[in-house]
Amino acid sequence: MPFIECREASIGNDREFGGSTPGQEYGKFRGMMRRVLLGLFATALVVMACQVPVFRFALERWPADQFALVVTSEGELAGAIGEALEALEEELKGDSQAINLTVQRVNLATLTDTELVSLPALEHAGEGPTLILMPPASWKSRTPVWTGEATVKNLSGLLDSPLRQRCGSHLLNGASAVWVLVESGDATKDAAAREVMEAGVKEAEATLEIPEGVIRREDFNKEFENIDPDNILRSGIPLKIEFATEVVSADDPEEVLFLSMLMRSGNRTPGEPLLVPLFGRGRTFGGLTASQMTPERIVAASEYLCGACSCQVKEGNPGYDLLFRRNWDRLLEVEEITADSAIIQRNLDRVLFDPEEPGEAGPVEEVRDHKPLLIGLVVFNLVAFGALSCLRRRHRLRESS
Repeated sequence: MPFIECREASIGNDREFGGSTPGQEYGKFRGMMRRVLLGLFATALVVMACQVPVFRFALERWPADQFALVVTSEGELAGAIGEALEALEEELKGDSQAINLTVQRVNLATLTDTELVSLPALEHAGEGPTLILMPPASWKSRTPVWTGEATVKNLSGLLDSPLRQRCGSHLLNGASAVWVLVESGDATKDAAAREVMEAGVKEAEATLEIPEGVIRREDFNKEFENIDPDNILRSGIPLKIEFATEVVSADDPEEVLFLSMLMRSGNRTPGEPLLVPLFGRGRTFGGLTASQMTPERIVAASEYLCGACSCQVKEGNPGYDLLFRRNWDRLLEVEEITADSAIIQRNLDRVLFDPEEPGEAGPVEEVRDHKPLLIGLVVFNLVAFGALSCLRRRHRLRESS
């Protein structure tokens, strides 16, 4: 193999291979391999990345995490609150997705020691009938979101509120997010915060764009070289960059229970306004206090929400869910997209056949399978790293000799 022998001879001469030393050649090769591997890794990410914006992916495909409502009492609950709880349980029995909540009644009069230990929420039970709202496991907290007397008024306030209804309507109408300003009561600070919010939202709407490659339902009259089911929207809600804003007082009596969820511990500085984005199915990743609030930060947060959802796993994205009385799948009329789904089958002539030969079916390769590419990349990486390690050992042996 003359070429290899020539390379070996040149390297052995310290100066014959391009006028550089073995160390320099090793450095060049290592740099080249690093660039190649990074390029392949970036290619893999591009191939695998879903182009649907985070806010829309969350709305259509991330089920809301469930809260747990623990109701404690000495004996069976009767009267109006008992009837209200029965109605709620019947509603959830008929439609488990009507609200992201489970209900558990606990009769303290018949509670065993084992049951007492297994229900940490019970340490927050009051002397009378009590409602204890526990957060989803994703909150990673065992502290109740809210605890109070078991009354019809408190139960209604937990389940829904005017602000939640407005936010839900915004999201179902296609808003990228709803920016909620929780006012402090200080007129000067609140006015300044509102000005910052409006400026940030305006700039975000003017500068952000929907990622390329998203396939709307109305786009199926167009021809595509490839269709990735992940890039097809699951609902007919308009896809747009548009933000809604809402303002609420921290002392609003109708929103006290919702604000206890919205303003988690550590999210707010007393006496300061708080700005919180809501997206998806009532999800947020925390708020900005007045001292943190700038138009640039609002734009940065909006940019994340409007960017391609590179990590489709919900737990891999920042944020936590809030309690909303909405059956999102039913209201969105979500349609699951697979290679066999109706929306694909209705358009086989556009996505699977050669345009010049409409009557002959070609291989089903338009719904891409990334596994062969990924396997190839893994194998290449292993070979490349093996070669790099071999050269490194050879380089060290030469230096030591």
